[in-house]
Amino acid sequence: MSQSEGVQVPGPNRAEFPEGAVVFREGDAADGVYLVESGLVDMIVRRPDGSEAVIGTVGAGEVFGEMALIDGHPRMATARVAMEATLVRVSNEAFRAQLKSASPVIARVMRQMAHRLRTLAQDMANRAE
Repeated sequence: MSQSEGVQVPGPNRAEFPEGAVVFREGDAADGVYLVESGLVDMIVRRPDGSEAVIGTVGAGEVFGEMALIDGHPRMATARVAMEATLVRVSNEAFRAQLKSASPVIARVMRQMAHRLRTLAQDMANRAE
């Protein structure tokens, strides 16, 4: 989260974002996982024709941005604030430390789920009008 995109508020990993602010863009490298304390964030993918499709909206108490950390691929969607939001970022390092503490089977299941969700989200975007 750069200071140009969000205004820092108390807490080292907490920031407020105005409506319309972009948290990260499709194709970006992952810098962390985000927890929504308040507000709404749309997850948007670009269709092959260049138009955009909202594939989901996350709100208070929900997380987003985890798939890129789980499977190591670039961000699959752009995260754009739909309603002014306060977000908490959990760093790559902190998230990976938690993932490493999971059993190898759980970690593998999570990677497989991330792969399936990426495929499903892209299919949804291609079918949306």
